[in-house]
Amino acid sequence: MSSVTEISLPVTTSQIFELAQQLQAKDKLELLYLLEQEQYFDNIPEQHKNIVRERVEKYSTHPEKLIDEKEALKVINAM
Repeated sequence: MSSVTEISLPVTTSQIFELAQQLQAKDKLELLYLLEQEQYFDNIPEQHKNIVRERVEKYSTHPEKLIDEKEALKVINAM
């Protein structure tokens, strides 16, 4: 896992916008997507994030426990 270093810079929204305008179109779309996802991720309680992380770890180490999409939909629709 990569380490993250936090850096705080005194920048304005206008300065960030000016920098974003210099990005290629595909990078602008990626930035937009990341900003949209952040608003949803920030509203998720940490306890719920931990549950998902545990499940991802479980299925990463035991992929045989996964079922395919069609089977999952059958189970969901049967409820």
